[in-house]
Amino acid sequence: QSFGQVRNAFIRVVNQANNQELARYDLSEDASTETAMVFGELYRHGAEWKFRAVGQGYASGLAGIAADFGVNV
Repeated sequence: QSFGQVRNAFIRVVNQANNQELARYDLSEDASTETAMVFGELYRHGAEWKFRAVGQGYASGLAGIAADFGVNV
């Protein structure tokens, strides 16, 4: 099953301090054929937390993600 087959599916990143939506992905549109996805990267830079949106989908599932990161499955 792909993300596009899931009704009303989305993922979002929200700043809890002020309830501001920082990033949002509508999975039924943005990932219509993908079965696995890297939405973003959450990391620490100095004293701050940062989020970088990626939005890389994989129709080949987790095996596709593993291959991109050099992991043999």
